[in-house]
Amino acid sequence: MSASHSTFELKAAPAADGVLYAELSGDLAWDSADELLEAARAQIDAVPDLSDVHLDCARMTLCDSMGLSTLLALHRHAAARGVRLHLDRRPVLLDRLLRLTGTYEHLTGRSETATAGSDGDTSTGAADGPRLPGP
Repeated sequence: MSASHSTFELKAAPAADGVLYAELSGDLAWDSADELLEAARAQIDAVPDLSDVHLDCARMTLCDSMGLSTLLALHRHAAARGVRLHLDRRPVLLDRLLRLTGTYEHLTGRSETATAGSDGDTSTGAADGPRLPGP
């Protein structure tokens, strides 16, 4: 019996306003965590005068402890450069993990009791958060 495995993908597009938009899809797990961190760091470091990174998580299918560790490391890397990391359109599975581990407020900048807002948290079905520019 073989387990299904969702491939991991990161697409990024810097905007002219000092914002980097990225979409994450698939499993953010032990076997893809380093790939995300390396790719995201390279994108952050390549954009001069970057102020914000919007990481669209709507197509994330799994986030394990290594995935969470990667998000925390990415947050630290961005903060060290004076860049704000936004986890947009978070799936229920990610919000649940963030709440269980006590990292929700740290990574989202929102209180755990806050309801879905402008970030388009998909746990409520909203899907109006920032997305990659283009079609």
